[in-house]
Amino acid sequence: MPKIVGTNDADTIVGTEENDRIWALAGNDIVDGGLGSDIIDGGAGDDVLTTTWRNVPEFDELNGASGNDRLIFNFSGGAARGGEGVDTLVTDLSNRSDSVAFNAMQGHAYWGDGSSSFDHLYFTDLERLNLKTGAGNDTIDATGFQFANIHAGAGNDYVRGGTGNDQITGGAGHDNLLGGDGDDQIKGGSGDDVIDGGNGNDTLSGNDGNDKLSGGRGNDTLMGDEGNDTLNGGDGNDRLYGGAGTDILLGGAGDDYLQNTDTDGDILFGGDGNDYFTAGSIDSGYSGYWFEMHGGAGNDTFSIYSDGGLGTIDGGDGIDTLAVTFDDVAAGFKFDAADYTSTEVFNISVISAYQGAQVFGGNGDDRIVSIESYREGLSGNDTYNGRGGNDVIHGAFGLDSLLGGEGDDKLYGGASSDRLLGGTGADTLSGGTEADTFIWDNASLQSNDIDHVTDFDVQGGDVLLFRDTEVITDFASFVAASVDTPDGVFVSIDGATNGIVIEGVLLSELTSDDVLFS
Repeated sequence: MPKIVGTNDADTIVGTEENDRIWALAGNDIVDGGLGSDIIDGGAGDDVLTTTWRNVPEFDELNGASGNDRLIFNFSGGAARGGEGVDTLVTDLSNRSDSVAFNAMQGHAYWGDGSSSFDHLYFTDLERLNLKTGAGNDTIDATGFQFANIHAGAGNDYVRGGTGNDQITGGAGHDNLLGGDGDDQIKGGSGDDVIDGGNGNDTLSGNDGNDKLSGGRGNDTLMGDEGNDTLNGGDGNDRLYGGAGTDILLGGAGDDYLQNTDTDGDILFGGDGNDYFTAGSIDSGYSGYWFEMHGGAGNDTFSIYSDGGLGTIDGGDGIDTLAVTFDDVAAGFKFDAADYTSTEVFNISVISAYQGAQVFGGNGDDRIVSIESYREGLSGNDTYNGRGGNDVIHGAFGLDSLLGGEGDDKLYGGASSDRLLGGTGADTLSGGTEADTFIWDNASLQSNDIDHVTDFDVQGGDVLLFRDTEVITDFASFVAASVDTPDGVFVSIDGATNGIVIEGVLLSELTSDDVLFS
């Protein structure tokens, strides 16, 4: 047996083709045992100790001693002892087609039937693991390692990570991959995989196949990718992406983000927490039409990109928000909340509509918003009706008509010349830019409340329109009912405290051109 002794400096040592005995001594050494069954002692320092495999049975022994060492076994059996420091075991068995059994707690691995002593690997005092296996059905338990980077290769594999932030790839086959504690990154590869991130903020990817992904406790990211997948975020604020296929997304407890990324008919459950759902997008170019969403407890938001139809949406408990972006619909398209639900599912509704749409809220406290700037060249000219409840309605571009209906409503016209009618209740009307028309009829004037116009612009072409009203019939009766106040002009409807406040305006500034009747 040749004997090789290094120095206390950083040595590079290559063994002979025989069974060598090598002492590297101190220093950050690089040692390759060469052919034969070698015994290598790294000594003090951060060493790299390597075995060399040439399709000949070998059994090498690597002893890292003190320091942060890397002990590398290339397709060979043997024994590895890390010693003091944070040591890494690197084992490449990817050329083998038989199964590998690896158990960190026992400090033992073998492949095939283990009948040969050259098909065994024994290890101790190691903190980190880099492991590759081949096409067999492998069983790998890295429990006890602080970190594990495992590529299981083809086959139906079982892999359990260590206690830290692991990286696990299943490869082809139907794999069962478990991350354990730590912030793990796990990819399933092709096949129908079962992936469990365990505790920690994990990132899980199913890849091809019909996969089952569980985030466990922590703020996890789950991606189903191809296939009909089931994603369960578990506790924590999770992000779930279904991908292609008919997927089921379960947010679990926490404020989760759930995305339906195709038209194959996903089912999304938010669970407890304030969850955010999306279906389709302008960027992707497809409509989120075939889907089913259930908000559960919490104040949830549903953001839908649609070509005119909706799937099934159940807001559940809490004050929920529905945001719909309609595209590729004809002028005069109508969205009516009453057409989509027989119960009051949403207390707040946010609608984005285009090209002369008609939008109607429900009987709850609706929030209706147009966001036409998503599409170039679409001016809108939409109608928004809040109906019952204390509504908040936003126009955008185009000549919009905003109707508050019953309740204490807030109407915001946005850009262009809009028409605002608050309806009954104490309403707040803001026209936005350009020349807007603020409207009252008999019903809106008979309510025992005070309406506010916040941005009346005498020089900008804004007008007050009294339509078929009995109380105020001409400009003279308007002036008679009006008085200057610190807030602006107060127009009394009942001769007392109910009426209209035109904020920031003096009565002397108003003329018959500013107050119209029809």
